[in-house]
Amino acid sequence: MRMKKLLLTVVAGLTFGLLAAKDDIPKVPIWDRIELTFDSPVAYDRPVYDVALQVTFVAPSGKQYPSDGFWDGENRWRVRFMPNEKGKWSYRTVCSDAANSGLHDRSGTFVCTKNRSSLPIYRNGKIVHRKGDYYLSYADGTPFFYLGCTAWNGALRSTDEEWETYLQHRKQHAYTVIQFVTTQWRGLPASELDPPAFSGEDPIRINPLFFQRLDRKIDQINRMGLVAAPVMLWAIPGDENPGYRLPVESAVKLAAYIKARYEAYHVIWNLGGDGNFTGRNLAKWQEIGRRVFGEGKNAVGNVVTLHPGGRRWYGNDYDGEEWLSMISYQTGHSNSESTIRWKTQGPVVENWARLKPRPIIDTEPVYEAQGVPGNAYEVRKSIFWSMFSAPVAGVGYGAWSTWPWLRVGEKSFNHGMKKPSQYDWKDGIESSGSIQVGRLHAFFDRFAWWKLRPQADLLEDNGASEHVSRTMMVVADDQAETILVYVPTAQRVAVKNERNRRFKKTSWYYPATGLYEKAKLSYTENRIETESHSDEDAILVLQ
Repeated sequence: MRMKKLLLTVVAGLTFGLLAAKDDIPKVPIWDRIELTFDSPVAYDRPVYDVALQVTFVAPSGKQYPSDGFWDGENRWRVRFMPNEKGKWSYRTVCSDAANSGLHDRSGTFVCTKNRSSLPIYRNGKIVHRKGDYYLSYADGTPFFYLGCTAWNGALRSTDEEWETYLQHRKQHAYTVIQFVTTQWRGLPASELDPPAFSGEDPIRINPLFFQRLDRKIDQINRMGLVAAPVMLWAIPGDENPGYRLPVESAVKLAAYIKARYEAYHVIWNLGGDGNFTGRNLAKWQEIGRRVFGEGKNAVGNVVTLHPGGRRWYGNDYDGEEWLSMISYQTGHSNSESTIRWKTQGPVVENWARLKPRPIIDTEPVYEAQGVPGNAYEVRKSIFWSMFSAPVAGVGYGAWSTWPWLRVGEKSFNHGMKKPSQYDWKDGIESSGSIQVGRLHAFFDRFAWWKLRPQADLLEDNGASEHVSRTMMVVADDQAETILVYVPTAQRVAVKNERNRRFKKTSWYYPATGLYEKAKLSYTENRIETESHSDEDAILVLQ
């Protein structure tokens, strides 16, 4: 084995360093990262264009996993990989410049061992989507509940200490996913970054220093046991947004670089952010998706989604796109009548059962405002209307002072903020709605939530005829042995009960407090009646 210009780093468990067996073969626990570093004797003027490095990892079972390398400044190249089988692995490099002795035809071995971490991402494995499921899972098949917190600027503006405090708080309150941006965008222009992620347009020039700093932030996310959900190409109109500004070739090059750099982390990819991915943009985004994550580009089973602009639905247009494993959407920042109708009667409700099974998740519902009066009630309604409109898979959360990573006296960039903020990023996650949303994980874990699907016909009247803001929604398992009815305000509830079943466990759950109380039911022929007396929202639980 030629090792003259090859450095090897093993990222194992939550520690960093070189681990070696007695025979000097490096060891890495399953579901962690191994990093290979190669020094090129050749300097390239445009390294991300002039040369390509790929390493094929061969598992103990014989399965092969091609993994792209990435340029990390000067003449240094790296490859990161997450092994998914215990035993002895081998690898070999292929460089497009076959004469480059530092990059081409290098080989080696390492041993993948048991992971002794108690964190689910290391114990149960990376997040995947299994065909036929409406939810995400760990690699071992354990269902994964997506509870995302939005920190678009968090990984870019925070200090390491701030980021650690934020992540500890999110973990403490049962969030599982952190949503953030990985380049300059309209919410943090290139002029505010030193250096920005890239410069130029066609071609682009990658700035490795930017990504080296980002490495630490994504490391922190995973070390906390959380899953990173990076946005690769923010796409709303505007020259600061790479998904809008860059031509397809440059967009593919940038996204492929980010993928190569972070594919070995525990991630859920947002290929595009806040864009319109249909109509005249459809062909563009389908091409980008196929070239970055399509056939031959996703051997490790990446979970990939698109995060569209408010009330934009792309599910039908992308139903045949095999690289897309999750449908995300956002429903704007207010519960207007038109938005409630979109949530409760619109494309999600109409189409989820017609499409190939995928998780369908509102990753950006109503943001929570800080201070008095708060809007936690509006946040909860927005979240539950979304969660009950498709098979239960999870939801996102965001706070107005957290996503821009504001400090007191600052304004968010390019978002119409007229006065300096009285609140900082930490005030956002400590707001009441943030804590209430965190309780969703424990609430849904009381049930086989991954079996719960919309069953609107179980309600005699969903309340919308009186006013759309009174719309009740219901999810249940196939046999209606577990039924959850979301009741946004005090009103009568009538559930069809054609089998005249007597439920053994009946309760009201109050999301504002996290408390339960016994539900008083009236059983009549083929019907169950009760009434919510809550001033705000409640969930009727029948089991």
